[in-house]
Amino acid sequence: MSILVPATPVAVSVTVLDSPFFGLQPLTRAEFAALRELPAAERRLQIPNFVDCFQWEAIRPLLPLKLPTPGDPPPWRERWCRSHYRWLPSDDLHSSANPSASSGEALVGLDAFDLTLRLFDFTPWRPYFARRLKSQFGPPPFDPLSLGLTFFLAVHRQWDWARLLSELRSKERGRGYCQRLGFDLDDLPGESTLRTALSNTQLEWLADCQTSLVQGLMAYGLIPTQSTFPGDPPERGVSLSTDCQLVQSRSHQNCRHQTPACSLPGLPRPCPAHQKGKDGCACDTDACRGHCRFATPRDPDAAYVYYSGSNRPGPNPNAPQTQGPNQETVARSNGKHHYGYKSKAFNIVDDRLFLFWPLTGPCTPANVNDHLLTLPGLKALRLRFPTLKIGELLGDAGEGYDQVLRYVHHDLHALRTIRLLRLDGDDQPLTCLKRGYDHNGNPLCPLAYRLYPNGHDYERGTTKWVCHQKCLHQSDPDIALPQAETLPHQPSAIPPRQACQFTDPDHPLGYSLTTGLTLPDGCIRLARDLQVGSQAWKLRIGRQSYAESRNAIQQQRGVKRSPWFGLQNTAKAMLISDTLSLAFNLARLISEASQQSIRAP
Repeated sequence: MSILVPATPVAVSVTVLDSPFFGLQPLTRAEFAALRELPAAERRLQIPNFVDCFQWEAIRPLLPLKLPTPGDPPPWRERWCRSHYRWLPSDDLHSSANPSASSGEALVGLDAFDLTLRLFDFTPWRPYFARRLKSQFGPPPFDPLSLGLTFFLAVHRQWDWARLLSELRSKERGRGYCQRLGFDLDDLPGESTLRTALSNTQLEWLADCQTSLVQGLMAYGLIPTQSTFPGDPPERGVSLSTDCQLVQSRSHQNCRHQTPACSLPGLPRPCPAHQKGKDGCACDTDACRGHCRFATPRDPDAAYVYYSGSNRPGPNPNAPQTQGPNQETVARSNGKHHYGYKSKAFNIVDDRLFLFWPLTGPCTPANVNDHLLTLPGLKALRLRFPTLKIGELLGDAGEGYDQVLRYVHHDLHALRTIRLLRLDGDDQPLTCLKRGYDHNGNPLCPLAYRLYPNGHDYERGTTKWVCHQKCLHQSDPDIALPQAETLPHQPSAIPPRQACQFTDPDHPLGYSLTTGLTLPDGCIRLARDLQVGSQAWKLRIGRQSYAESRNAIQQQRGVKRSPWFGLQNTAKAMLISDTLSLAFNLARLISEASQQSIRAP
């Protein structure tokens, strides 16, 4: 059976003027700090108008939620197809606040994917998936949008192609999915059709789908376009929390020294294992003609890496002093062997709703360092969302390299809320006194007292530090130097207190200095825009856990091990999973608010 799929108009942007989400009332900083130990779902219930904004009765008049078609895809021209996706109204879906309804479906009985199909009209995505159809000739194909949404269903349910088709044919679950996806139960695609369609779907097209969803959610005021941290001014940009995740390849490792060249045909070929003093493979027999017999040709870009569980470089001070036969085994007992890829994401932190909105970043072989993905990922993000202002970058110590810190400060003009990348000797008193700041990058006065931050200039990216005449009411300096050690060219390490020129009433703030990109001695590695360890720093850096939450969701969704072979297909799985998380955020909020409306008197 063939169905005429009409032409799809292309709307580059969506404008929404009356969204109820614009009126979300955030908590104060005191409330934010007091509730931080509660689960996110309980904290959301403390938002004054949360239930009113997200209960089903408030959402139904907005449906379907509109999505744009950013980019420049060729428009879809009407064509006869074997399937036809179209948004179907949910008039038969009653609110969970009315569980006694005699007919229709109950909201409480739907999972996140089912509810997402009822919330959004994905028709604007058809031009993206249709780009794999090269001409208007030939037999009627399946609607490319029907197939594209099927990829999302497969990732959500963790189904392979055979299981997916089996479920679509089932009488219990298949009828509903086929109706919403536009398939005819008597004419479903085969496994090879799905596999070929995925292979021919470019990574950029899936990224365009994610961009479309993000822009649509921004238009409704769901994804913030400015800082949501309590107390921040409205012109401040959004906070991004970033981290990498190791993704196991679909293929199992045979040789940890494999390179892409090992999967190329031809004899003989150089063996990277031989070059590292291992037995390796001679690659001079017919068994290795197409590829090395120890390679994984369906995952040629997969790489081995040993993850030690620490971002701190350099030697380990806790390592034993003597070399023993089992030292390598002991040193590696806390780490993990990994073979595959590495995925990075940049998560928009939403302090209003206590959740994050993931934006997929680069996906590379696993042996690429985390910080080397940060700058390409941020630059690509700014190309996808040129009007999105970034006001803060949160990251772990793996992001604490000079090139990342310099880019965040100079190019983004954002706060560097990134954990410190520490080196041996950072906490040595003599070192701290020589360079003029402690192991946390907090500046010191010449008498070794820590300075207090006295405000940050967001336009210039500078922080003012003062001592408030600390030496007058604190007898001992913050940095205690052993008496046997002295500073060069000085009779004593710390000058006498009487020598301070800033203890008189004419200098009520005392000694002061200004830091920007660097600390007084030119160090970038320990330079931050907030005082490390302060209450404000702890509140802000605590939101870095959102990046870890993203990785945990990817693992729960089954993409911690790639469902498909190859680097490109692995990157597609990451994109699809993050896009599902974006849509499921709204579905979860609706479910929580609707269930709370039942309990409310």
